[in-house]
Amino acid sequence: MTTPDGIVIEDVPRDQRAELTWILEESFEGWYLRHSTGTLRKIEVVRAAKSAGKPAGLAMLKTLEGGAGYVYYIAVAKDQRRKRIGKQLLEDAIQKFRSSGQKEVFASVESDNEPSEALFKSEGFMQTSFSEVSSRHGRLRTLNMYREMLVVPGEVLLRKRLE
Repeated sequence: MTTPDGIVIEDVPRDQRAELTWILEESFEGWYLRHSTGTLRKIEVVRAAKSAGKPAGLAMLKTLEGGAGYVYYIAVAKDQRRKRIGKQLLEDAIQKFRSSGQKEVFASVESDNEPSEALFKSEGFMQTSFSEVSSRHGRLRTLNMYREMLVVPGEVLLRKRLE
């Protein structure tokens, strides 16, 4: 996908993903840095945004059971922030999940990460809860989804319907 302002978003093969680690190092610290670096190596889909041929950001995506997708991480290089790259990566992720037949998309953000929460809410994501997800998917399936999403205390779970 090429955006109107020339940002190219494309899949990154597993053997080229290590080249994006520096973006994670600029974006996260502590547990989130360790987890995002490990996730980068093994996640199903990594989409990279490139500006003038150079990596500017990335999104890690996973398909969950029950017709749902999960945006694991969106990270943008420090010198590329405030250029709508995170928004373009999120729009691309939503489109990718929609075109693959997913009915909803989830994401989780730290409860005090207002910029990330605002990004997701700008694309129609709404805060949800375990009980709300359970009412649609059943308790056991929801437990499996939460385990795959690795929602931890202090995070807010967000959801967007795609149908």
